[in-house]
Amino acid sequence: MNQFGAGPTQPASSETLFPGFPTLDPGRLLSVVWKRLWLAALVAGGFVGLAILYVTLAPKTYQSTAVIYVDPKNEGAVFEGIKGVRQASWETLDALKSMAEGIRNGTVILRVVDKLKLRDDPTFLTPREGGYADAEIVELIAPRVDAELRRGTRLIDVSVKDRSPERAREMTAAFIDEFQNLIREQNLASAEKSRSTLEEEAAKQLERVNAAEEKLQEFRRLHADVALDENKDLTTTKLEDLDKLLSSAGNDVLLKRAEFDQYKTIPKDQIERVFEIGSHGGQDHIQKIILARNQKRAEFSRIKEQFEPTHQTYQSYEGDLRGLEEQVTLVAQSIGESIEKGYYRAVDHEEKLRASVQEQKLKLIEVDGIMKEFRALFRAVDAASSTYERLLDRINDTEVTESVDETVVRTFSEALVPSKPVSPKKTITVLAAGVLGSMLGIALVVGIGLLDRTLNSRKQVESTLGLAVLAEIPRAFDRDWNLEDSLFVTRDPGSLVSESFRSLRTSLSSFSPRSVMITSPSPEEGKSFCAANLAVLQANMGYRTLLVDADFCRPRMASIFVDPLRGKAGEGALSSQNTCQETVFKNLFLLSCGRFPSNTGEPMNSEMFANMLHEAYASFDCVIIDTSPINFVSDGLTYSRHADAVVLVVKAGETNAESARHAMRELQRMRAGLVGVVLNGVKGGNPNRAAYVNGTSRSMPALATRELSPASIAG
Repeated sequence: MNQFGAGPTQPASSETLFPGFPTLDPGRLLSVVWKRLWLAALVAGGFVGLAILYVTLAPKTYQSTAVIYVDPKNEGAVFEGIKGVRQASWETLDALKSMAEGIRNGTVILRVVDKLKLRDDPTFLTPREGGYADAEIVELIAPRVDAELRRGTRLIDVSVKDRSPERAREMTAAFIDEFQNLIREQNLASAEKSRSTLEEEAAKQLERVNAAEEKLQEFRRLHADVALDENKDLTTTKLEDLDKLLSSAGNDVLLKRAEFDQYKTIPKDQIERVFEIGSHGGQDHIQKIILARNQKRAEFSRIKEQFEPTHQTYQSYEGDLRGLEEQVTLVAQSIGESIEKGYYRAVDHEEKLRASVQEQKLKLIEVDGIMKEFRALFRAVDAASSTYERLLDRINDTEVTESVDETVVRTFSEALVPSKPVSPKKTITVLAAGVLGSMLGIALVVGIGLLDRTLNSRKQVESTLGLAVLAEIPRAFDRDWNLEDSLFVTRDPGSLVSESFRSLRTSLSSFSPRSVMITSPSPEEGKSFCAANLAVLQANMGYRTLLVDADFCRPRMASIFVDPLRGKAGEGALSSQNTCQETVFKNLFLLSCGRFPSNTGEPMNSEMFANMLHEAYASFDCVIIDTSPINFVSDGLTYSRHADAVVLVVKAGETNAESARHAMRELQRMRAGLVGVVLNGVKGGNPNRAAYVNGTSRSMPALATRELSPASIAG
């Protein structure tokens, strides 16, 4: 019976992020990149070749550079107080950057072109009918001109690029000269405008001065009863004093009210509690009366213990104590009356003070308004007079236009004729092309590796399918091959291929199956190769082995295992063992199922196959079944559920991940005993393992055909 379940239909471990692609194997990807480095080198070489061709054939461009210095200030007789006539100052960083941008503005470009007569120069501008408009000339030349401020300095580098080194120097010098001339012209125009503006403004300002003085005098006449002084401001001080008095009176009322409210809560029979209000009880004479009364009370207490009430001493003390009690009560009543009277006096005082303060405030506010208006008029006269005086000072400076600074921009370093072109840059261009080409080449190689949908390594197969790799069979053939030449376990028992089949047998022994079905997702993936070698290996180990050729579309086992001299097997019923054929190998028998079609049109139905296996178990130690590809013919799926163990063979570098996954799902859907995968056609492999196996086979050839322990694939 089958010892293994089918497991889940779709194992979670076999699902990938991109359906149809195997799980990424970094080692495999690195191997692909390494093997295809020639392609990356070819792409990089192509880019480098194109770069060399470009730097060889591209026109040469030369750059001439000059350095100018910008003075921080433009000292001169220019008015600094009126908006619109102040000369520029170049102290800030923004101003310096603005100047650097101004050197390459359209006006300067056109002045340079006209100065050097470049409009008609065919070597500078390509001649065309109708010539170039100013905007077009600026658009063509602006990219060739650069002005950059040096960080932390007042130096500006001015450079011009041109195909002629001499013309590049001439244009650089012309840009500096024309920019200086433009600044001089702007300064002269600004100075002339400033002078005329100052004269006009002075006349208007004089009228303002006269009008302001007239208004001030008129205000003095209207308020002759008020002491007007622009330096005195007593209104605010007086208002603050009045507010302080009113606040003090309000606080006194609150205090008196609190004492009065407390007094009203005292019962008449407890009048002495009035001493607890405020500081009234702390007065000396009150303290003395209370102290005398308390002492008399103490003495009377002793007298009551010594004498009877009718005794003279008793009556004497009693009278004295009564008198002191009455005296304390009278003092308490007088204090209560004083608290009540004090409260009413405070309320009355506050009301009178509030009315007085309000009246004083109204008067002070009125005076304050007059003073503010006076001070405003006085300041207007003072400001108008001050402005007028400053205007007169500037107008009297007759050298205002001659003193304009013409050296705000100075040449710090003259422009020279360049000896080497700056464009194209050979080294940088070639290096950049090499780097870009290498990056694109490696990206191309990596892309090829990432787009490879085939399974290539053990890790990739196990991650993608979620099944264990039972064995890795090295690539045995480099070209077209025949199945007759593939029996490595006998032809070359010491090879890595033979050792891999022994590893497969060892892996299968852990499942102890009686029958092993070997299939593959698609044709030409090595299933028959694996089945034949595994069967021969089992037979060589001394086990009676039945090899079932259940690939009805391409039955191939008889051609390599049946001795032609023995002839063909006779016809017979499937229930008879006599349909099996002896092979050229001892203990190995072949059953080609393609010889027994059923009435349903199928080569062999499920029941017939199950009966065949049942009979085979009685006569053979193990049964190896080679069946059709799962994704092409349904026969393998039909028979898979009857085999104790099913092995899926995939070919490294050829089996598509989605094809293998589909075959696995179909087998699981049929509840087949799928125990693992054989990775066939592995390239390279472990060199240490190869060296060890080859060394062992050379030193101990007898071990290649040795008998193993009784542990067998058979159950």
